Amino acid sequence: MQTRPGWKQRILASLVDYLVIAAWLLVLTGFSFVIAPFLPPLTGRQDLLATDVIVLGATVFPVWLYLSLTEASEAAGTLGKRVQHLAVQAADGGRAPWPRIALRNVVKLLPWQLAHLGVSRFMLDQQFGVAIACYVASWLLLIATIVMAARDPQRRALHDRLAGTRVITTAQSNRLVTRPPSTSV
Repeated sequence: MQTRPGWKQRILASLVDYLVIAAWLLVLTGFSFVIAPFLPPLTGRQDLLATDVIVLGATVFPVWLYLSLTEASEAAGTLGKRVQHLAVQAADGGRAPWPRIALRNVVKLLPWQLAHLGVSRFMLDQQFGVAIACYVASWLLLIATIVMAARDPQRRALHDRLAGTRVITTAQSNRLVTRPPSTSV
């Protein structure tokens, strides 16, 4: 049975995924405390670029990889989606190919990356206009995504529309680990 997921399912799935992401960020935080004493202070434009690359590589890219690999897997969903019996598929009902899943998650994470760009500029007291533009753009994209999902009959958000995907509910027998029945006697 494939139906449009409810808001509660989507929110609970997101909360589980945020816990996975928070665990990764806690690991990074611990790592940063270990290496911080050995790093020079951040001071100029080159440090701003370095900060952008480090933030993208250490936070956004691993989260994109988690989302993309799990949604492109046989289960077609992240841990949160699987717990809530949700899956990502192509808008036409077939399995979503890797390029669509990858694009879906680039667009999905774009507000987060824009916010990072804004915050790093605020923290380093550089490019104040760019910082505000990035921060405002991140909020506008987030709001546009929520409004699109609320108005779309299939609850497709901006990232789903651009990637040609949708989230569906799956049969409750689709557990975290699916194993064939035991044949031992």
